[in-house]
Amino acid sequence: MRESASGRSELGLYLALDEQPSHLPQYRRLFMALRDMILSGDLPSGRQLPPTRQLASILGISRNTAKSAYEQLQAEGFIHARPGRGSEVARLPERHQASHATTPVKCQTLVAAEVRAEVAAEPRTLPLQPAIPALDAFPLNRWRQCLARASGSPHLLASPPAGEPLLRAQIAQWLARQRGMRVSPEQIVVTSGSQQGLDLIARHLLTPGDKVVLETPGFPGTAHSMAAAGGDCLFWPQQALAQAQLPPTARLLLVTPSRNFPLGHSLDAHARLALLQWADDVGAWIIEDDYDSEFAVGEAHTSLFSLSAHPRVIYTGTFSRTMFPGLRLGYLVLPEDQVEAVLQLRRYADGGLSSLTQRALGLWMAEGHYDRHLSRMKRLYAKRRSQLLSLLSETPASDWPCLDAGGGIHLVLGLPVTWSDRALEARLAAVGVGSRALSLYQAATDQQARQGIVLGFAGWDQTVMRAAVMQLARVLNEH
Repeated sequence: MRESASGRSELGLYLALDEQPSHLPQYRRLFMALRDMILSGDLPSGRQLPPTRQLASILGISRNTAKSAYEQLQAEGFIHARPGRGSEVARLPERHQASHATTPVKCQTLVAAEVRAEVAAEPRTLPLQPAIPALDAFPLNRWRQCLARASGSPHLLASPPAGEPLLRAQIAQWLARQRGMRVSPEQIVVTSGSQQGLDLIARHLLTPGDKVVLETPGFPGTAHSMAAAGGDCLFWPQQALAQAQLPPTARLLLVTPSRNFPLGHSLDAHARLALLQWADDVGAWIIEDDYDSEFAVGEAHTSLFSLSAHPRVIYTGTFSRTMFPGLRLGYLVLPEDQVEAVLQLRRYADGGLSSLTQRALGLWMAEGHYDRHLSRMKRLYAKRRSQLLSLLSETPASDWPCLDAGGGIHLVLGLPVTWSDRALEARLAAVGVGSRALSLYQAATDQQARQGIVLGFAGWDQTVMRAAVMQLARVLNEH
């Protein structure tokens, strides 16, 4: 990295380090500085990076700090480690680089009548049901204390349309600390969850007939929101997005780059930059759903919002998985010039959310409870995933492949080709076991769709999981 004639790369790294937030861990600041130099071209593709020992000596840091930064760069696809050759900068997309064409799957409706019937039915929670966090491990007494302190009379008035200032400020600080995003509280709009956020964006940006590119598999509710606003939905497998010739007339792309739902796969730096370049070239918008990034294996990758050189990305997050589903709070992070238009739609939609709940969550985050809870849950979910896999190893499902990328709050098992995942879901529900058929999340005409079953583990202790797996084994033995 050192340039003998001028030392520009070394000087640039010092300057880039100085630009990173001082409250971040040192390895994170080094990672962000090197990443920014790669993105700006100061460290071009193929450039050899110094060994970690040499870099540590140059910067006066520990070798472990340098190693951690390199490991994160490699995990996100910014550098490659080559045996005997050290680390070098990966080849990343250049402007106007042509991509290979692929044929999209076109589908107006993502889910079949069975899913609509399921949504309409009265909900009930069953063991191994996905999307349920560890409610048994939630520190309810601390939450009650925050609620009590938030209930003073000054806070009983209606919330501002964008949300409680305390909560918006805390979200902005958390995003800077955990996701490396530099946003102001004024760019944040608090919502009742991801679904409302998607609905607001769809109604703001779409006119009837606009093309919307969605991932398959993915959340059924996403397609519903886009279609309700008149969007013409086109479906791509996530891993094909960066290689595909996305339609130049598309208005929106919705992507889960950190953890695709339900498979948990992520997009590397090359794919993320290719999508940003496409959006810049055709004038499209990208909605970045940062689903489940808090529970990714290792550290979550750099957000698209942070990588974007132009304000073409809208970021959405939710507290339903990290806190509890009944909280009904999420948020949008918008480019500054888009905030007022979205707020205008928001005023017509519901006039705002509970100021009491928002302020309680703001206090919860300000006092560090949120970060500590996430840290505990990440460890607990890793333990419960291992427990469920161990229990399944003693059933006929022991030979079924695990299709997901690990981490998260559920796992996905691939079924034998002769099985129907929807039929299996129904049989499991009949004996009191929750699950979801993988095919419910795939576009109806997706030629790459396969049969699988989604099993949640986050919300259930080992005793409950063992009883549920015994019922699952009985159903499989009867097949």
